[in-house]
Amino acid sequence: MTSRRTLLKTMVLASGAVVTSSLSSLDLSATQSKSLSSLVTLPNDEVHCGVWACWIGHSTVLLRVGGMWILTDPVLFGSYGLSVFGVSIGPSRITEPALAFDDLPRPDLVLLSHAHMDHMDRTTLRRISERWPNQIDVITATNTRDVIDDLPWKSLNELDWCDSVRIGSINLTALQVRHNGWRLPGEPCRSEGYKRIGRSYNGYTIEHDGIRVVFGGDTAYTSLFRHIGAAPDLAIMPIGAYDPFPEAHCTPEESLAMVEMMKARSIMPIHHSTFRQSQEPIGDPIRRLRAAIRRSNTQLAIHGIGGSIELPQRST
Repeated sequence: MTSRRTLLKTMVLASGAVVTSSLSSLDLSATQSKSLSSLVTLPNDEVHCGVWACWIGHSTVLLRVGGMWILTDPVLFGSYGLSVFGVSIGPSRITEPALAFDDLPRPDLVLLSHAHMDHMDRTTLRRISERWPNQIDVITATNTRDVIDDLPWKSLNELDWCDSVRIGSINLTALQVRHNGWRLPGEPCRSEGYKRIGRSYNGYTIEHDGIRVVFGGDTAYTSLFRHIGAAPDLAIMPIGAYDPFPEAHCTPEESLAMVEMMKARSIMPIHHSTFRQSQEPIGDPIRRLRAAIRRSNTQLAIHGIGGSIELPQRST
């Protein structure tokens, strides 16, 4: 029993999470999700223009861009991790998602940054694909599509760093970030030099009608964001799970520094306050970001889960 528990715990750690409790005390209910959906008012298409973005929790952001619904790294149920007999063995949510699965509008596009289990959650992705079979396009990082290619998507494509694609009226470009991509121990990873066969990891720029949004996915501090081109209107960036993982996750101050090097107007902080993945106190990431942003010209786009921002259409 001890060896089995150690094996399961090690495999969950591969998802990018730190399990801070014993396996026997983990919440194994991955089929139910409480809702804070009353916090979220979806935009009215008749009056909405520009870009609307709402933080659902962790790295899950719902965007309305050019008449399309885009969902990033969807994790919408009570836990994530290895699926054993239909339930997920892994960390449990400590805050509810701002939008319940049943209240989710049909995504036109699901944008996946990498294959870690807290970003590419098969439970959520299976439920989404089965609810809207053959209706959703998916973009993911190089050498990661195999994790979900058995699900009924409209399309499933990998995008490599600096590659671009147009979907509807949206232009997407994959960004190089500093992270790792292996889903399970021993898999080839691009961060370890396996460029051809290694699992990769992306950020993205999302562009529509002159408005530019950066989704940073998951990243440690890097100067790569200096080279993304025109200044974004909004940077959706991670700020948590940095202690003791500086090689994989940026601190709040480093996140803000990367936003400033992009010259982004505002930051939407994600990847905090949802799962207990590391040793820093759960409230430290947003507390430290708020302290740092007082000395910055960057605006804080939201203040918590369920917060949203609307970027008006650019005048021509």
